[in-house]
Amino acid sequence: MSGIDISEANAGIPRAARFDDGIIAALSFTLFFFLLWLIPVGWRAHDVHTFHVLRQEGNEANGEVTKSYPGRGSVDVIYRFSVDGVFRAGHAQMIGDDYRIQAPGEKILIRYLPKNPRVNQPVNWKWFSVRESPYYVLGLGLLAGAGALLVAGWRKRRLTRIGIVVEGRVTGCVPDRNRFTAYYEFTTDDKAWIEGSTLMSEACEVGTAIPVIYLRSNPRRNDLYLA
Repeated sequence: MSGIDISEANAGIPRAARFDDGIIAALSFTLFFFLLWLIPVGWRAHDVHTFHVLRQEGNEANGEVTKSYPGRGSVDVIYRFSVDGVFRAGHAQMIGDDYRIQAPGEKILIRYLPKNPRVNQPVNWKWFSVRESPYYVLGLGLLAGAGALLVAGWRKRRLTRIGIVVEGRVTGCVPDRNRFTAYYEFTTDDKAWIEGSTLMSEACEVGTAIPVIYLRSNPRRNDLYLA
């Protein structure tokens, strides 16, 4: 049975165990893209903070558009306005679903911070657009995926750490892309007959003895035991 001594394998409980390398790699990949997703969210959070500060402490002034052009799901607007006879410039991404491109010279109402007019925004600036919903759903999906990987890694680590090793028998083996899915059955210490499956790098014959590890509290949580 692959040279594994069952008595010796069970004598080491609780075993030293770490997260599976495949799960660590998948988790790192997912978190990398989640961090990339957070970058524009961070910029948006800064704009939202500015919006609330301006609503509480800002003054309004009439400005005019100097340039306006379409962006990715938004309209970029460059404008200027006057405070105490001094012209100030500003730029904003307008993401309202009904916001249109404005021609140079068109009026735009600006809200600015009196103590620092460089902090400013168009009064009709909005922080959310329905067209951006898929982007936020993507972020939630990445976060959920990372959570699922953490749970799977913890469960697999727990199985490796305190699971009971027994001899199982292969009942079937079928190709699965570039690997093989092996189906097996085994008997628990309580004489319960349990079935399971696992991915293997090589095909195995029906009837082959393999080491199986299972959780005593839930024998349906089982897998191929690798020393």
